[in-house]
Amino acid sequence: MSSEEEEYEYFKSAREYLDYFFSDLTGAKCPDEGEWMPWSMAQFHRTFSQLEGSGFGRRLLDIGSGPTVYQLVSGSRVFPEIICSDFHKGALAEIKKWKDGNTHAFDWSPFVKHVTGLEATSTSWESRQDQLRSAIKDTVLCDVFQSNPLHPAVFEPFDAIMSAYCLESACYDKGRPAYAQAIRNISSLLKPGGHLILQTYIGVTYWVDKEGNKTPDSLCLDTDFVLTSLSEAGFTDLETSEYKTPQREKCHYSDIKGMLHVTGRKI
Repeated sequence: MSSEEEEYEYFKSAREYLDYFFSDLTGAKCPDEGEWMPWSMAQFHRTFSQLEGSGFGRRLLDIGSGPTVYQLVSGSRVFPEIICSDFHKGALAEIKKWKDGNTHAFDWSPFVKHVTGLEATSTSWESRQDQLRSAIKDTVLCDVFQSNPLHPAVFEPFDAIMSAYCLESACYDKGRPAYAQAIRNISSLLKPGGHLILQTYIGVTYWVDKEGNKTPDSLCLDTDFVLTSLSEAGFTDLETSEYKTPQREKCHYSDIKGMLHVTGRKI
């Protein structure tokens, strides 16, 4: 089995995961989460719009990209150099396939169109898609439990780091101390004064796999703990936005309570 075909979470491959969860923007496949995707992209749009024109820097690192690029569309307008990273080779292969314009790559055009609409400029979505492809410069392996999470690769400190729905999954069986250490590890890749953009699940105690079994495949986090971990890792000027999942009598896929968007700056 090639690295591209290795299992990804509960799916046979990273591509199967994409086809299941990202086939539309409505969240129909994940009723527990509601319309979280438009909210998520709106937060990235707002954050990166605030950074646009600041002259802050050119280089953005995405920690735990998975096989997705939706989270990078807004950032590509601000940062012309983006490095994607993940623990899973097959996930990175999906990104590279899309960047290279492979006809069999997952179609991210609905997500690019959505963000282009938020930006409300004269730029076409096709141009924004080309801009994102051009901005993604490399895909590298990442292990957030290493003191250098990108080992053996070595990079100059980045101007900004983002991570979306990664650390809580990586730390699910290692506990909160491991989460706090992972925050410190990725902080080492960011230059002083650099920006952090984080999105994370809040209040998850279980997920349901395709066989219907409940599994604690995500570290249960709350906002106070996330902010404390960031503060203790040397981040300041922390700002948050929260999305509350729909009230429901039955959880179909998880008991997730919400999503948290945090921005901060490294001291």
